[in-house]
Amino acid sequence: MKIYTLTDMNLLFPEKEIFLRLGGNVFKTVLPEKAAHEYRRSALRAFELCHPCGRWCVFPAVRVDDGILLSDGTLIPGKDFAGRNEEITALWCGAVTVGTAVVNARDNCQSVAESAIFDAVASECADLAMDHLHRVAAAELLRLGMFMAARRYSPGYGDMPLSIQKFFYERLNLRDLGLELTEQDFFQPEKSVTAFAGIIQEKHYEQR
Repeated sequence: MKIYTLTDMNLLFPEKEIFLRLGGNVFKTVLPEKAAHEYRRSALRAFELCHPCGRWCVFPAVRVDDGILLSDGTLIPGKDFAGRNEEITALWCGAVTVGTAVVNARDNCQSVAESAIFDAVASECADLAMDHLHRVAAAELLRLGMFMAARRYSPGYGDMPLSIQKFFYERLNLRDLGLELTEQDFFQPEKSVTAFAGIIQEKHYEQR
């Protein structure tokens, strides 16, 4: 099993998405000039503190009634996830984090408003990093004749238990990326995202 690591993502500043996450409306919400300047300055400072990196790998897998069964006998539980991947031949697993700097800065902000901006920037960048990791992996796998689903599934959503975070932590060696897993199955640093996506081999795809 090969583990791929991305440490240089060069994400673009997601200004509109951050504003929406904070509850703004890009068509209706108009901030006073001074407030808009302060907001953007804080958001850019938070963005500079985000250091996104990620890892991914692929496991041979098949769908079973109550989840996805890997070739080594490991079951990834989740009937909804399995139901949407009926012809799966492999499972993609990815994890990203934006690091500790932006989270520490958020916790030391001088105002609630600034803290909210830092939190929104970190969350948006983590999601953006996962999108980037997914796209890079999909392109690499396509060259190998493997088609990856556009839809991802993460532990803690639907009927997939949060305890599956341990699978990511161990199989992707996430400690090497500076992540730790709490007893409650949450990752530290906080702004870290994990996800699965189904894969179909080219020959299997052509026979559908």
